[in-house]
Amino acid sequence: MAAHDILERFRRLRTWSNNGRRAPHKPLLALWAIGRCLSSDGQMAPFSLVDQHLRRLLEAFGPPRQATHTEFPFWRMCNDGVWRLDRPEVVTTTKSGDPHKSSLLRWNIHGGLLEDDYAHFRANPAIALQVADMLIDAHFPDTYRDDILRATRVVEGDRDVPRPVRTLEVRDADDRYEFARRRKRHPGFRDAVLAAYGDQCAVCGLNIRLYGQPIAVEAAHIHWLKDAGPWEVRNGLALCVLHHRLFDRGAFTVLQDYHVVVAAQVDGTGTRDALTRFKGQPLRVLPTHNEHRPHEQYLSWHAREVFRTPSLLRELLSRAG
Repeated sequence: MAAHDILERFRRLRTWSNNGRRAPHKPLLALWAIGRCLSSDGQMAPFSLVDQHLRRLLEAFGPPRQATHTEFPFWRMCNDGVWRLDRPEVVTTTKSGDPHKSSLLRWNIHGGLLEDDYAHFRANPAIALQVADMLIDAHFPDTYRDDILRATRVVEGDRDVPRPVRTLEVRDADDRYEFARRRKRHPGFRDAVLAAYGDQCAVCGLNIRLYGQPIAVEAAHIHWLKDAGPWEVRNGLALCVLHHRLFDRGAFTVLQDYHVVVAAQVDGTGTRDALTRFKGQPLRVLPTHNEHRPHEQYLSWHAREVFRTPSLLRELLSRAG
């Protein structure tokens, strides 16, 4: 089997989309299955186990939702040519063709990667990492990469997380295929965002320079580039490395009046100094020009699709109303 055939099938993994709402269920399930392969676990896993692990992955890396339907990707990913089920014929389905979760559990249905793909990943871990990188790159910001690779066991335990592979030459018999990891970059976005914020973190005001150049302050997308967020200054925030990572993970969000809201789940040593002392406070730094300030459309997307405690946000907004 040619490596590029595997890469192409995983690249075409279809995800549900509706008005900017995130649905990384299939990519996370595929990554978990790749991690099982590299960890020498069996090719097939019972739905009960998938339900348990995929639910945790969605809680950590997916959008905040009241209901988590792990049965949908478990069933639907068969249509993408990367997944198989044993005995799907015994499962009862809804009128829309989706499985009843109770039926998957009752019949102890197992699912997993195709046998040939599983064998190829076992024999060629570099290809498995390429596919994992491609899935993460397509659906998550860069700040998620290492955490997802560890959480899905694509990278085990204390091992160093390998750097993203930019190019890889793969030989399958007489076949040679080079897969290039392509990242879209806008050369002016970072400079424009940092200039608008005076090279300072919008949350804490950090502005450390080395030889006159700002370091540890980055241009963060509010509405993720991975989800069609635009390259606009008003879709950017200048954030220090720490607050960039916390913002991308939904530990805090920014209201349309530019006040900081911290997720209820945030705790741990150093939490107050790093984040909760900014709770309810306005951003310390905002662009002088109104047209460069964060747009409410992008802030609303982040609050709905990334922030970890949407119920808290709804409560604050109702009080304000």
